[in-house]
Amino acid sequence: MKQSLGIGILAAFLSVSLHGAANAEFSGGLKLASHYAWQGGSESNERPVLQGSMYYNFANCYVGFWASGTGDEYKGTEIDYETGCGGSLMGNVGWNVDFLYLTYPGATHGNNLVELRLKLSADLGMASAWARLGLPKWGDNEGAGNTSGHNRPQVGITVPFGDSPVSVSATFGQDNKRRGCDDYDWYHFSVDTSFQGFGLSAFYSGRGDRDPKCGDSVTSSPGDEIAGISISRGF
Repeated sequence: MKQSLGIGILAAFLSVSLHGAANAEFSGGLKLASHYAWQGGSESNERPVLQGSMYYNFANCYVGFWASGTGDEYKGTEIDYETGCGGSLMGNVGWNVDFLYLTYPGATHGNNLVELRLKLSADLGMASAWARLGLPKWGDNEGAGNTSGHNRPQVGITVPFGDSPVSVSATFGQDNKRRGCDDYDWYHFSVDTSFQGFGLSAFYSGRGDRDPKCGDSVTSSPGDEIAGISISRGF
C-alpha cells in the first residue's frame, strides 16, 4: 500500500468526523523515557528518548500525532499521524476505532505503514481491562511484513491501589503472520503514579521465545528484555 493511500484513508476518516468539531479542544503531553519500549523491545537502541503528542479532540473523535526518538536504523525519529472515534456500547463497556499512519522521516529505507486498530475496554470496578486488534499494512518495504493476515492482538489490565495515585498495569500481545520474519509474543508490566502534576512510571518488558529475526536487511528491535523508567507531563 502506497504512502498516498495511507494519507487518503486518514483524510477520508477525518472528513466524516469533522461534523462534531464545535466542541473541540486540544490535549497532549511530553515524556522523557529511558527507552522507547515497543512490543517487548527497545526501539531506541536502549538509549533515552523524548516523546511528545498533540491531539485535537471533538465530539467522540480526535486527530493528531505522536512522535518519538528512535534508534540508528530509522535516523532518530518516528512520527505517527492518528485519527479515530470511540464511544460506549453499554454501561461500562467502551469501543474505539483508530487509524494510524506511521512514518520514519529520514530513514534510509522505506518502512511506513497504515494500521487499523479495533479496541474494546471495560471498567470492572476493582480494575479496568481492554483488548485490541491491530491490522497493519506496510507500504514501502515488502520484506518488513507486507503480507495478508498480518495482525497484532493485545490484551491489558490496570489495577489501582485504592484511592492512591498508584496503579499496576500488564499488557500481553502477539505479532503474527509477518513475511520474512518469525512471529513473537511479548509482555509489558508497569507501576505508575503521579506527583505534582507529573506522571512517573517504572516498567519491565520482554519478548517470548518467538523473538523476531527478519529475513532481509531490516533489523528488528534490539533487546529481548528491558527495564526502564519515564517521567511525563500532560496538558
